[in-house]
Amino acid sequence: MEESKYKNLYEVKGEDGNVYGPESDSTIRRWYFEKRLNAQSLIRRVGDTDWRQVLAYKEFKVSANEIVSPLSKPGVIFWYRIYCSFSGVFVGLLVLLFLVLRSLPDMEQNMSPSNFDEFQITSLLMVVIGIPCAIFYFSCSFMTYRGWHWVLGLISIGLGMTGCCLPACIPLLIFWVKPETKHWLNRNE
Repeated sequence: MEESKYKNLYEVKGEDGNVYGPESDSTIRRWYFEKRLNAQSLIRRVGDTDWRQVLAYKEFKVSANEIVSPLSKPGVIFWYRIYCSFSGVFVGLLVLLFLVLRSLPDMEQNMSPSNFDEFQITSLLMVVIGIPCAIFYFSCSFMTYRGWHWVLGLISIGLGMTGCCLPACIPLLIFWVKPETKHWLNRNE
């Protein structure tokens, strides 16, 4: 009874040496066709001790008449990466602008003392908050297809909705929450 429970569950030995899973045979098959696994990737049935290549298991041999198309990347991923790259560059340029303005020697003479104090506080906040934001957006533009990247995308789109990117973020958010995007990012599993 216990053995049948694990019959269709497999563990995957990653290229980093870590063991991932257990995953169902359908997930292993999908990963193979998404090219996340190849014919030489090592897997084992839960409960087994020996690692074997994917194609050593008969359930992963696909005949010529069996049509299995890999899941294609949704178009929103391309636009999301453009949005994150643009946001990272925009915030990075703002930080650079404030750093240059802070370094100008005659800024204090051209402002009243209260305005100069406000400028100092504003520029310091922009640098302290802007650098992590720029790094965050740049890292989001290099995301892959992991479940937590969907949440990361939701956060980055939500942050963009608080500023001037609102017109671009609304359609981006609409397509981000669609089932195809969630499925491609392994959020449904």
